[in-house]
Amino acid sequence: MNQTIAHAINNYLGLSETFIYSYLTNIKRYKPIVLTTQVTHLNQFPFRPIYDCSQISRYSWWWLRDRLGYYLYLNKKEYFEHILYFKYVLNKEKSRLIHAHFGPQGVAMIPIKRWLKLPLITTFYGFDVTQLPREDIWNKAYQRLFKEGDLFLVEGNNMKRSLMEIGCPGEKIAIQHIGVNTEKINFKERTFPSDGKIVILFCGRFVEKKGLIYALQALKILISKNPQIEFRIIGDGILRNSIESFVKENNLSPYVHFLGYQSHYVFVEELGKAHIYLQPSGTAQNGDSEGGAPTTLLEAQASGVPVLSTYHADIPEVVVNGKSGFLVPERDSDALAERLEYLIAHPEEWPTMGREGRRHIETNYNIYKEAGNLENIYDALIRK
Repeated sequence: MNQTIAHAINNYLGLSETFIYSYLTNIKRYKPIVLTTQVTHLNQFPFRPIYDCSQISRYSWWWLRDRLGYYLYLNKKEYFEHILYFKYVLNKEKSRLIHAHFGPQGVAMIPIKRWLKLPLITTFYGFDVTQLPREDIWNKAYQRLFKEGDLFLVEGNNMKRSLMEIGCPGEKIAIQHIGVNTEKINFKERTFPSDGKIVILFCGRFVEKKGLIYALQALKILISKNPQIEFRIIGDGILRNSIESFVKENNLSPYVHFLGYQSHYVFVEELGKAHIYLQPSGTAQNGDSEGGAPTTLLEAQASGVPVLSTYHADIPEVVVNGKSGFLVPERDSDALAERLEYLIAHPEEWPTMGREGRRHIETNYNIYKEAGNLENIYDALIRK
């Protein structure tokens, strides 16, 4: 019987969090279980066992134990709803290690780690490094986590530096790449379309750090010279109204197609139709950033499509500038337009870029290799 690793995830599972699902379903030497406070999109991310405390009904045995536990537990600041239920699950499953996903979940697991004397790993992903520490309450909570947690995983060197800047000891940080399953992403060399219509694809939430407005500004510049462009956008979010207004006010509607939120399967299908993948990420005014790099950039390169992105967070480690695609400064729509124009004018470079991108992802971000690396990390902590 494989040893159990408990994965603490606040919400199982956000549509964009395929990177977590990839690990849950590709770890072989350990049995993963999920502790969560809410389950969504289970049809897209099937998994078991999931221990979902939102299913605990009011006035049930566990609900009453939780209320009693709160009054008996001395450190009220560390107590969270259904903490006793999670402790029970870890004991029942004979878990050997807790792997928290995102900083706040790491903080929540501190008292359980103490009670059960289990190693605690926390993986940071983005906003939890760049945005939350600006709030005093989270900054203080993170200092406890950095002191008591055993190991902290990040996607690349930029995020490692960011974590050290907010107080995490460098010797407690390890780089663990996001992994993608290249076997499930068909590779296709891109060639100039016979009808001359260039399909550009974007995928991401409509939030400031994704930089969609700069992509649209670049499109406005570009269509005066290249009217045969179709810009397909997967995603939605709080900036939807302002994005749609920009499109209408600048007469971009004939060129822009909003596809809304879509499943990962549809995203991969759309990649197969695209000639260029565009991801103009940047740091938001509130400090939020990618932290690492969007998984979509990994999958786009695996599919063989040339990519255009920015010098932001760990993206320069993920995109091989000048080989698998191009990088430009953040918030620079003119530079985006110039590089898009170059890519459209030089389709003879697309196949070479695509092959380089596929090679880069297969070599450095393959889920089977990365899952093995994570298992080795588990081994080392459990043996301590």
